[in-house]
Amino acid sequence: MENRRTGFEAIEFHGKSTGYQLNDFWGWGFSDLLNNTLRGAYCEYIVATALDLDLRGCRKDWTPWDLSMPYQWRNGETVHDEIHIEVKSGAYLQAWTQKKPSRIQFMISPTVAWKELSGYEEVSRRQSDVYVFGLYTVLDKEKANPLILDGWEFYILPTRILDTVCGKQKSISLNSIKKLGPIITDYQGVKTAVIKCTHV
Repeated sequence: MENRRTGFEAIEFHGKSTGYQLNDFWGWGFSDLLNNTLRGAYCEYIVATALDLDLRGCRKDWTPWDLSMPYQWRNGETVHDEIHIEVKSGAYLQAWTQKKPSRIQFMISPTVAWKELSGYEEVSRRQSDVYVFGLYTVLDKEKANPLILDGWEFYILPTRILDTVCGKQKSISLNSIKKLGPIITDYQGVKTAVIKCTHV
């Protein structure tokens, strides 16, 4: 696919390899999956795999929502051909030294969508149909490995519930999410839960 690299591309200078490859950069820059920023992108990736999405291309930044899943569903009189999904991640453990586990808080701010051809829209709103809150639950840093998906839990809600209950609220705690009656699932149940949220 366009722009998709393998990792074996050489890093060159004056037309010759420096002895380093793109894989070396990936390993150096993107191995700590407890890093806040990187964990967010990684959580999007594992949700995408749970949804069986086509991952042959590259992750896109600055889209109104994180993932699009082909699926026909109806919202009132409108028929949609895909589900738009916003993915948020949290973890009790962080990359830095901690005295105690982090309090879980997720960002849910309404946003102004940006589109390549038309620029920013005028209305601020939550852009997705469904929110997937991914929580890495492991508490022991010696045993922490986000690649082992048994350590992840997912809390899944229709966006309209957040709109109704939270209004323009910018963030929400895990306890508050639980009070909204999300579907709570492991990795294997993410796809079924996302689909179910379009029928609630």
